[in-house]
Amino acid sequence: MLHHRPSPRFCQPLAPDRLLLRLKTRRREGQHCQVIYEDEGLQTAPMYIYARTPHYLYYQAEVNLSYPWRCSYFFRQQDQEGHIRYIFAGVTGQEGTPFTYNWDPAAIFTIPEWLYDAVFYQIFPDRFYNGNPANDPPGTRPWGEAPTRESFSGGDLEGIQAKIPYLRYLGVNALWLNPIFAASSNHRYNTRDYLTIDPALGDTDTLRRLVAALHGAGLHIILDGVFNHTGTDFFAFKDVVARGAASPYKDWYYFHDFPVRSAPRANYACWWDIPELPKLNAGNPEVRNYLLHVATYWLWDAGTDGWRLDVPNEIAPPFWREFRQQVKGTNPQAYIVGEIWRDARFWLGDRYFDGVMNYLFRDLILAFFAQRRFPISTLDLLLGLVRLRYPEAANFALLNLLGSHDTARIITAFQEDLAGLPGHSGSYAEAVAHLRPALILQLTYPGAPLIYYGDEVGLTGGPDPDCRRTMPWEPREWNRELLDFYRRLIALRRQLRPLRWGFFQPLFTDDQAEVYAYARRLEGERVIIIINASDLPQTVTLAAAGVDLADGSTWHDGISNRLLEVQGGQISLPLDANSGAILYQD
Repeated sequence: MLHHRPSPRFCQPLAPDRLLLRLKTRRREGQHCQVIYEDEGLQTAPMYIYARTPHYLYYQAEVNLSYPWRCSYFFRQQDQEGHIRYIFAGVTGQEGTPFTYNWDPAAIFTIPEWLYDAVFYQIFPDRFYNGNPANDPPGTRPWGEAPTRESFSGGDLEGIQAKIPYLRYLGVNALWLNPIFAASSNHRYNTRDYLTIDPALGDTDTLRRLVAALHGAGLHIILDGVFNHTGTDFFAFKDVVARGAASPYKDWYYFHDFPVRSAPRANYACWWDIPELPKLNAGNPEVRNYLLHVATYWLWDAGTDGWRLDVPNEIAPPFWREFRQQVKGTNPQAYIVGEIWRDARFWLGDRYFDGVMNYLFRDLILAFFAQRRFPISTLDLLLGLVRLRYPEAANFALLNLLGSHDTARIITAFQEDLAGLPGHSGSYAEAVAHLRPALILQLTYPGAPLIYYGDEVGLTGGPDPDCRRTMPWEPREWNRELLDFYRRLIALRRQLRPLRWGFFQPLFTDDQAEVYAYARRLEGERVIIIINASDLPQTVTLAAAGVDLADGSTWHDGISNRLLEVQGGQISLPLDANSGAILYQD
């Protein structure tokens, strides 16, 4: 079976003069596919495997055109026996009518350009660094003490600014801050005032200075937008509590009756039935206009670079359409990323968000590297299915996380999962060993890697509040080997443009050896990644087919710093247990 149709899965305009094309074929070894297109005569572009399913392969190519907005094309397939087939629009044979695709600017989904180069770092402000003890809230606990749901540790915006040298040392170049607006809790998801920085973190001038310092150091910053609910001390809610049905804000929320009561059960809608988090009525024009003012205010007043949106699926989509229009109208390069835990097809594109927090990626990482729920070939298959779901540009705007403030620390999650496997102890050392190949995948995969503060130095902790421990700043408390590994991978990602901008090409998997090889391709450049997820060292042989290895060519492994020469059409690569290689040519 050979299949193509001018639909988003198979045909996506990337620019006025660039078109992404895919072809679906039966899964056979040794076949080669090309796209032949009209551009001042017939031109040919090779197609490479983009994703695999149990029975099919998806081939992909990007076509660059001299003239915009239109492309005529057909496909050529050659099987292992040398038989050639041509695929035309509605006809498969030796001749037929080419496919024709026309598009306009509205069909092109683009993301902020800086995202392709981004490596994100998530900071829970109260727990990162205390840069100004004078603004500590009453009852602040000593740094390093085990956190509770209510405790404060004194971290603030000045602390983040003071640690910019560390962020640059690590290599990250974008920050996401958990909420920083005035609120009564340490997490600040119960907003009291969206237009005021929490005094325990600083003030508006503190944020402006932080943003300017980050931009000067080459870092972007996005804020956490909690627009589904407020705290009970938000001005509108307080007014309704005081005045009941006579309040002009009674329609800002979903009250069932009056007077307002929170016990024994709230008589108003609230997030997850938590009375302290009353749900806003974003369908109310006054509420909508207020929140849209907040959304644009911090972009132009402080110069922030976008929003991470908390539980956006709990607000009706029309609000987010207007949100996008307002935000992009203020700053076209602002990043909009939603907290969506499952399939995000509905939300990605030019109607709503640039990207989402890629919890599907995290789930697959844990399912294979920590739980061994399926073979490594299934990991490749499932990753490919996720890529095929989304617009190609959106795949580069996903936040590929392994941990966050809402999950157990990634090392702890690995420990708990490994402890349940036969022959595994679940020790800290074992968890870190199994994490290493997962980190190689995270830092070489399409999308923006997201590192939760402290993961890079080996911080552990169970679910909230334990995953929100204070950042240790004594180097003797760090896992230096793990930190150096993070730094090496981040540096390679920032050094090698295909790792940031190139499309994904799976090469092979070996379920018995637990080896995964893939490439990132960009305009003739390629970087080859090989992961050994096994607990045993082994030698992996990489053949020339599919990756264009020229005999006598030399490849550099960015992880081990070894030089490898192609001999007899292949590279033989010794790999330690739970390790990998990132191969490139200088």
